[in-house]
Amino acid sequence: MVKDLLTPDYIFEASWEVCNKVGGIYTVLSTRANTLQEKFRDRIFFIGPDVWQGKENPLFIESENLCAAWKKHAQEKEDLSVRIGRWNIPGEPIVILVDFQPFF
Repeated sequence: MVKDLLTPDYIFEASWEVCNKVGGIYTVLSTRANTLQEKFRDRIFFIGPDVWQGKENPLFIESENLCAAWKKHAQEKEDLSVRIGRWNIPGEPIVILVDFQPFF
């Protein structure tokens, strides 16, 4: 029997540590993100809480155009506030930072 290898259309990674590069996770994220970007260019998304609200995050490059239609839908239909951009690391993966304050 032949087994086909399946390749996902998208990869979503959600975590507090990865999205905010806490501790030694920066090395892990930058290495993995670069490798995954080579194979899944802009089909890998890192999702996590926006703990940088009101502060400058030197490693986050916000984009008004990236996933703009989805961002608009999330805000208007789901009342979900997000910032979307790229990490300024090798591979420049897409990141979605979620305003978690309304969920308390």
